[in-house]
Parts: sequence; structure tokens; C-alpha cells
Amino acid sequence: MTKYNLSLKQLLIEECLSANSIHEVAIKHGLSPSILRRWVKGHEAHGAAGLATKYSRYDAQFKLKVLQCIEQEGLSAQQACIRFDIRGPSSIRQWKKRYDAGGVKALQPHRHREPRMPRKPSKEPTVSPENLADADLTPEQMLKELAYLRAENAYLKKLDALIQADPQTAQSRKRKPSKD
Repeated sequence: MTKYNLSLKQLLIEECLSANSIHEVAIKHGLSPSILRRWVKGHEAHGAAGLATKYSRYDAQFKLKVLQCIEQEGLSAQQACIRFDIRGPSSIRQWKKRYDAGGVKALQPHRHREPRMPRKPSKEPTVSPENLADADLTPEQMLKELAYLRAENAYLKKLDALIQADPQTAQSRKRKPSKD
């Protein structure tokens, strides 16, 4: 969710253009002058599209192009944001840090998107074995439940053996009365 919607940004930009200074407008509305300045410059360079919320993934070549432009022309991260329509200078600073540490390879997207979970085909609700009476279970369901119960029983026996093997646990168990 964005804090400032597009219409509010446009109203503030119009006010900045008619006012004496961006700083005055920013103070009046409780904003950072740098944010308001970025909105004004973004609007001047790209129109209303320069103000819209943007979630972009940039490839390594684009990042390298931005960093080279900054180096060659002496642009600040803020100026590069305006020129290349990037929403925040912090992204550019992160790219620079990665590039300095690992070169072009470090500019590759570092996160691979997880594949979406496949949607289950909608089926009519099936009756679960827990809801059926014992007489209504099929032999396969009975065998499956028997295997589950055997595994649960073996687990509980193993847990009890481990508790008995540990002297501290056994002592604390002797002190507590059992609820059985």
C-alpha cells in the first residue's frame, strides 16, 4: 500500500510549481523536501507515469547502464532515478555496492521467484475415514488406519523409552503424580 496516492502527488506538484519553493510546500504538508523534489522532477521528465507506483525488476544490463551513466556524467543517485524512471535512489546505491563488491555478476537478480503452487482441481467434498463408522471403511482404509496407529504406538513407546533412559527426566516424572 502506498502512503500517497497519485491525485495527492499531483496536487502537491501543482502547489510546488505555483509556490516560491518546494521546501515551503514540504514543510507545510509534513513531507521530506527530497521526496517532493523527486516527485516534481519525475513529473517533469515522465509526466503522470513518473508518479505512479512502480514495481519493477531490472536486469543486470540495465543496472550496469545506469551505473555507467552515473560514473560518466557525474549524476547523483537521485538524478539517475529521475532520468531512468526508477522509484528510489536506494536501489541504485545497492546496485553500486554490489557492483563494487562483485562486478557485473553481482548485479544479476539475486532471488529466483518461487514457482506458484498448482491449484488443486475442485472436487466434490469426499468423506474422510475419520467420519465413517468402522463398518463403512473399505479394507484399504482399514489397512491405512492400522499402519498409522501402529506407527503412532511405536513412536510413543520410543518416546517413553527415551524418557526412562534420561535420569533427570525420570526423577521429575517420579515426583509428579500421573493423571491416569
